[in-house]
Amino acid sequence: MPEIGQRFGYESEVHLVRTKDEYILELHRFPCKQKEKCDPSAKRPIVFMQHGLLADGFSWIPNLANQSAGFVFADAGFDVWIANSRGTPASQKHIGYGPESQKFWNFTWQEMSEFDLTSSVYYVLKETKQEFLYYLGHSQGTMIMFSRLAEDREFSKKIRHFHALAPVATVSHIGGLFGLFGKQFLTYAEILLGRLPYSPLSIPRTVQKMISYMCSKFLMQNICTLDIGFIDGSEKQFNQSRVGVYLCHTPAATSVKDLQHWIQLVKSQKVAKFDYGKDGNMAEYGQPEPPVYDLTQINTPTYLYWSGDDILADTQDIRDSILSKMNKTIAGSIELPHYSHMDFVFGINAASELYPGIIKTIQDDYDKYRISKLHQLRQYS
Repeated sequence: MPEIGQRFGYESEVHLVRTKDEYILELHRFPCKQKEKCDPSAKRPIVFMQHGLLADGFSWIPNLANQSAGFVFADAGFDVWIANSRGTPASQKHIGYGPESQKFWNFTWQEMSEFDLTSSVYYVLKETKQEFLYYLGHSQGTMIMFSRLAEDREFSKKIRHFHALAPVATVSHIGGLFGLFGKQFLTYAEILLGRLPYSPLSIPRTVQKMISYMCSKFLMQNICTLDIGFIDGSEKQFNQSRVGVYLCHTPAATSVKDLQHWIQLVKSQKVAKFDYGKDGNMAEYGQPEPPVYDLTQINTPTYLYWSGDDILADTQDIRDSILSKMNKTIAGSIELPHYSHMDFVFGINAASELYPGIIKTIQDDYDKYRISKLHQLRQYS
């Protein structure tokens, strides 16, 4: 992904982060505006971007420079850091074993929250010598932050704002391809996945390249976008000329266990940790049921960006699982009509309809913070 930034004229950096459970993650940084030399150590607001399920950091730079969140925020003067969760192509390293080992794939978004997110955020703040950052999460990237903020008050102090794009919690009213088959299908899928060894959920790279090549051809672009829309609900905002590029990076790898965890959420309608069964839960958690994340404990200012046309992050789920529990910390709830789940990051309209509002909110807050710090310095000087 740094090469994509370089192709568009952005300075880029690759940083390696070691988690407490010894995964090695890649963070990609865009510290400067397009075709600009800058001092990476200069203080500017940090925006940390976290991708969703079956995605990676490419989600934030999928289109042309003026259409992609990562580049739009960099051009607005922000220090942009893009995460790549464990299991994605850029983060398939571990101190003790590699991706060919079943042990490597023994994780879900729960570990991404507990280990990947915390290690990455603390690394960024140490590297930049700053006190806090602003977080943008999409889809599973919102769940990762919801669960961490619910459990870790000390970590919460490092997140100035949480901007949740297409926020998800239980996804119990999911639509599209998954909703079409119904919960009975999910039950069978859960049984099947539970019998599989810890393994990756991915498309072979050679197959993905072939699909990407075919979908880059003009006559195939509409067919390929329709296929994506069948799962996602819409494809109207996609940059048709980039469809082949989308499919070269998407879907990105995750673990079978991660998908299994999501199926558990749909069925239980609870924002809970992974369910190992009664005996397994006693061994793992010391109780027969998996612990539930208490979102009422979150005190970080949170902004929700959602759509009634998003069949994956359903509005009823947002109301029942998020708004009803976080009403005291929701700083903004913004509906974007006619947005599908992926339009928040892949859609070309987001650069004019969504990102400018977030940029202004962050910049205004950061300016107030700087003014406050100046007043404090004058008082003590």
